Amino acid sequence: MLSKSSLYLVILLFLVTILITITTYFTYKNSLTAVENSLKLHSLAIAISLESALAKIDLSKNIFTNIVTEGKWEGIAFLALYNHEGLTVIHSNEELINRTIEDTLIKKTISKKESIYSHMILGTDENIFVLNFPTEINNSLYVLRVALHRYPFEDNLRQAKIQAISTIIVIFILWGIGIFFLKLQKKSEVLNKTIEENKQLAILGEMASVLAHEIRNPLGSIKGFAQLVLEEVKKNNLKELEEHLSIIVSESKRLESLSDDLLLYAKTKEYKIQNINLKEIIEECIKSISANIDKKEIDFKISMPKPLFLKSDYDKLKQILINIIQNSVDAIPKKGLIHIHTEQKGSQVLVTIEDNGCGMSEEVLSNIFKPFYTTKTKGTGLGLAIVDKLTKSIGIMIHFYSKEGVGTTVKLMIPKEIQI
Repeated sequence: MLSKSSLYLVILLFLVTILITITTYFTYKNSLTAVENSLKLHSLAIAISLESALAKIDLSKNIFTNIVTEGKWEGIAFLALYNHEGLTVIHSNEELINRTIEDTLIKKTISKKESIYSHMILGTDENIFVLNFPTEINNSLYVLRVALHRYPFEDNLRQAKIQAISTIIVIFILWGIGIFFLKLQKKSEVLNKTIEENKQLAILGEMASVLAHEIRNPLGSIKGFAQLVLEEVKKNNLKELEEHLSIIVSESKRLESLSDDLLLYAKTKEYKIQNINLKEIIEECIKSISANIDKKEIDFKISMPKPLFLKSDYDKLKQILINIIQNSVDAIPKKGLIHIHTEQKGSQVLVTIEDNGCGMSEEVLSNIFKPFYTTKTKGTGLGLAIVDKLTKSIGIMIHFYSKEGVGTTVKLMIPKEIQI
C-alpha cells in the first residue's frame, strides 16, 4: 500500500508523462503534416511549370532527363508522362520510354481530371512522394507524374523524431528517479516501522521479564500445594474436590508455560554457539513433542539425503524447531503426517516442515508473528512471535506457505555457520 506522498508522486509522474506524450505526439503529427504539405506544393509547382513547357515542345524530345540531371528543382526522384493507355511517352529514365504500365492511378487521374497524390516504393526500398497531374497537350489528355524524394523536406520531421526519442529518454529517466525515490521512501518507512517495533518489543520484553519473574514464584507455590492437596483428595476419593483441584493444577501449568514463553521472548540476545548435528536436534524435538501428544495419531517423517552439521546456537535453533513442529501438531485434528526434509544450498541448509493440517487463511497468515495473536483456545500467542525473534537473532530466513483445508509448509534457510 502506497503512502500519501508516494501516491502523489506516482500521480504527478503519470500526469507529466501523459502531458509530455500528448505534446510530443501532436508535434510529430504537425511535422508530418507540414512535410506532406511541402511535398504537395513543391510537386504542384513543378507540374504546372512542366505543363507549360510540354505544351510548347515536340513530345518526341525528352526534356525530363536534363531537368533531373541538372537538378533544376530540389528532390526530384523521376519525371514521367503517360497517355490514357498507360504508355510512357516521356521519362527521365530513357530506358522506360515506350513501355506500357498497368497503373490504376493513371486511369483514375484521367477519368476524374484531377490531381491525385500517392506514395510509391522504389526498387531501393525508398518511399517517395508522387503527384499524378492531368495535363492536356495538343487536345489529348496525359498524366504528368512528378515523383519526389522525401528526405529534403523532412528536416522538421527529423527534429520531431529526435525530440520524441529525447522525450522518451527523459520519461524513462523521470520514472527511474521516481521509482528510486519510491523505493527509498519505502525503505525509510520500513526502517522507521522496524525501529518503532523494536522500541515496543524492548518495552514489552522488559515488562515480560519482570512479570514472568514475579509470577513464577507464587505460581510455583500454588501449583505445588494444589498437587499435594490433589493427591490427598484422590486417596480419599473426593471426586468433586478432585475435579476443582485438577483445574487449579492445569491452569497453573498453563500460566507457568506463559511465564516461560515471556522469559524466552524477553531473552534472545544471549548466544551459545556450538556444533550441531541437524538430524539429532530434529529427532530430539520430535521426541519431546511426541511425549505430550494426546488423542492424536501423528506420523513424523525425516528426509535427509546426507548428514548435515551446523555451527549455531543450539537452544535457539531447538526452540524454533519445537515451536514450528508443535504448531503443525496442533493444526492436525486427529490423524496426520508431518514431513521434515533437509538439503544443503551452498553455505546454507534448507529445512522444510510440511503438515496436512487445517492450514491458515491469508488473514491469519499475515498476523502469525504478532505477539499474543492466536487462533487457539488455549494458546499464548507467543510461539511464532518467539520463532520470529529467534530466527532474526541467528540469521535464519523463514517463510510460511499455507492454504485452508490443505496444510502448511514452513521453509527455514539456516546458515551453516552463524554470523553474530
